[in-house]
Amino acid sequence: MKVKLNTDLSEGEVYSIGYFVAQWGFLENDIYEQTILSFDDVETLPSSVVKNAQFGNILKLWLKRVVEKQEEPKKSTLREQYNRISEMNEVRQSLVHSRWEWSRIAPDEITAVRVHKGTVKRKTFDSDSLYDLAASVGEIRYSVRYPGGIEDQADEMMQNGGHISRDAWHLITKKKNSDDADG
Repeated sequence: MKVKLNTDLSEGEVYSIGYFVAQWGFLENDIYEQTILSFDDVETLPSSVVKNAQFGNILKLWLKRVVEKQEEPKKSTLREQYNRISEMNEVRQSLVHSRWEWSRIAPDEITAVRVHKGTVKRKTFDSDSLYDLAASVGEIRYSVRYPGGIEDQADEMMQNGGHISRDAWHLITKKKNSDDADG
């Protein structure tokens, strides 16, 4: 028998943290791709782009090379997303790099605890706020990818063809998703 430690996180909290992390990973990738595509073939990519080491550096380069070269209103939309991402970075650090605590006094809350640069940092969440954070990253992703809104999305679909979600694929093919109770 294998013994493991429990996180004391509810299923909903685990889902929301995972949803946030997955959305953020896609967001970083979208920004990284847009930044790379902003360079001509003959230009040498900076080492920060090649190594993709620090998202903060890529984000600043994205602002300079992608956002600032757009025309209005797309430029304003992307600047707003840059600000939202920058503001949300501390929350991201908390969600990804912390251990979790809860208290009998407030059992519906969890606190992310981490040490950063010699300081103990605490950030408290409830289940709804965790989910809302994850959903807001999805909204940011949409605006980063489609700063012109539905018209940009339609243009992409006309260029590349449509997209079918994984859930829709399972419905069409009648194959069970591994998350289904019967699957």
